[in-house]
Amino acid sequence: MSHMGSRRHRSPVAVVGILAAVNLPGLAPAVAQEAHAGHAMTTEDPKPTTSTKSIRVVDDPGRKELAIVLGPIDLPAHSSHHMEQLPVQEGVFPFDMTIRGYRTHILDADGEPVPRVVLHHMNLLEPGRRELFLPIMLRVLAASHETPPVRMPGWLFGLPVRGGATFLALTMLHNPTEEDYEGVTVHLTLEYERNEALPLYPVTPFHVDAMYPEVSATKAWDLPPGRSTKSWDASPAIRGLIIGMGGHLHAHATRLTFRNLTTGKVLYDVRPRVDGGGRIVDIPMLMHQGRGVGALVVPGNTYRITAEYRNPFDSVIEDGGMATVAGAFIPLEGWPAANPREPLFAADYDWVIRSQVEHGAVHERPHKVAGSRGR
Repeated sequence: MSHMGSRRHRSPVAVVGILAAVNLPGLAPAVAQEAHAGHAMTTEDPKPTTSTKSIRVVDDPGRKELAIVLGPIDLPAHSSHHMEQLPVQEGVFPFDMTIRGYRTHILDADGEPVPRVVLHHMNLLEPGRRELFLPIMLRVLAASHETPPVRMPGWLFGLPVRGGATFLALTMLHNPTEEDYEGVTVHLTLEYERNEALPLYPVTPFHVDAMYPEVSATKAWDLPPGRSTKSWDASPAIRGLIIGMGGHLHAHATRLTFRNLTTGKVLYDVRPRVDGGGRIVDIPMLMHQGRGVGALVVPGNTYRITAEYRNPFDSVIEDGGMATVAGAFIPLEGWPAANPREPLFAADYDWVIRSQVEHGAVHERPHKVAGSRGR
């Protein structure tokens, strides 16, 4: 059995942003599934109300970087995330690559840096592949203003994606500063390798939420007074190895666990560090160490995420609870394609699109990747 050591991470948001995005090592090459180009994901897609495309995908083969540029958009001072948002954008990976790392930066119309605090969050999803524990769109990577540049350890590890595979890019922005910013663009830069021998150890992110399978919900629940727990059980779609895990919780959380109910093995068991008001200060992160091969998960077993909370008040805290375990997974089989006809997939896709529409954005689906080169 492998040895798992504990490390601290500064921010629970960054843990989810990194581990539920691009992550760590692997053991056996897995076959990434291509998205079915042009296949309708749901019959209820919102119709675009503008012909202006808000995405550019630009390759720099010399630097081995692929930039996904979203925008422009104006950000008035003191605007919350309830402002009108950028549309959810659909693009295509222009060639086979192994993602070795990523970073974000934000510029105004003059090309000047905009404070990173305006980035509430950014997500990249691949609708052609499913999540490990639920048949919804694969969450490839995520970032917030707190997320530092992310890089894979060593040269043998990476996240493989197929040329022609579709991705969805979405952002949530706000501007808590005193200054207006016009013509703002969000830049997601993927560092990649095109060597066909890499990665020797492919990595795919996974995440498990205590509110699944309520994919259309906020992922939050009401906290009753006193102690309470929330759990969800699932089995993975394929066999593989977990080599790193982190978590996300809200205030007044006391414990987060992820265990194999079939064997009784505990894969993740942490108690968050909180301040005097019960707010989360730090959540331990478990990383694989030494010469072991990580924690094996298999489709025939059942796994449970459990969050424990203690509400110190006499009244219910509305939407006070939230719990996610996110990690790095080494697939030992080919990654399964998503099934657009699966009801949970359709609900997830519709929720992703509608979450932006509620903020005044629309879904734009370009048929070609603008500005790409170096195929």
